[in-house]
Formats: sequence, structure tokens, C-alpha cells
Amino acid sequence: MGRLLDRGAIAAGFATERWTLERIAALIEREFGVHYHPRYLERPLKAHGFSVQRPATRAKERDELVIAVWSKRDWVALKKSRTASIARFCSWMRPATVSEPGRARPGRGAGSPQSSSG
Repeated sequence: MGRLLDRGAIAAGFATERWTLERIAALIEREFGVHYHPRYLERPLKAHGFSVQRPATRAKERDELVIAVWSKRDWVALKKSRTASIARFCSWMRPATVSEPGRARPGRGAGSPQSSSG
């Protein structure tokens, strides 16, 4: 079976080189006379060293040139402005100190009351 798959899908009579479970089931039935439902082929194929690989889906309208220009020009500008705004406006980035009233010291829960037992 492995030799048949290694030859390629076109050599087996299919229009493209993509192997699908349906095509493998058709090949098995044609070559060996054994009918398999495609859903049940994954396990025996995996036992023989084959793995399921799904092609990445891409939009038909995808334009690689526009994406390349955007990532170099617009994304860099957005990334720079975002890092500057985070540094200016995020108070959670500053460490808490004891001298600030109403702020929890590091290591203590912010919502737990502090007891003053002596």
C-alpha cells in the first residue's frame, strides 16, 4: 500500500497530487477489492507510519504583495505607536511601593484586609 501512495495521486489516476481519505479508499477498493469507509482509514494509515496533514486554508482574494507592503509599512508604525501608548498609560506596569497609600505591597493580596494585631 505504501508503494502505491508513494507513486503519487496522479500516477494512481487522480487529477491532482493531493491524497484524501476518499481517494485512498477508492485506491484500496480498486487495487485490492476491499471496501473501506474513508472515516475509518485514519487509524490503519497512522499504524503504517502515515500522518494526517491538512493544507492551510487561504482566501482566494489574498494578495501577497499587499500583505508584504502592509507588514513593512503599516504594521511597524502601529507597533511603535502601541508600545509608546502602553508605556505612558498603563499603571499596572509600575511596581507598587509602601509609600503610596491605598496600594497593596508586593506579596499581599490586593483585596485582603491588613490586620493590625499587636
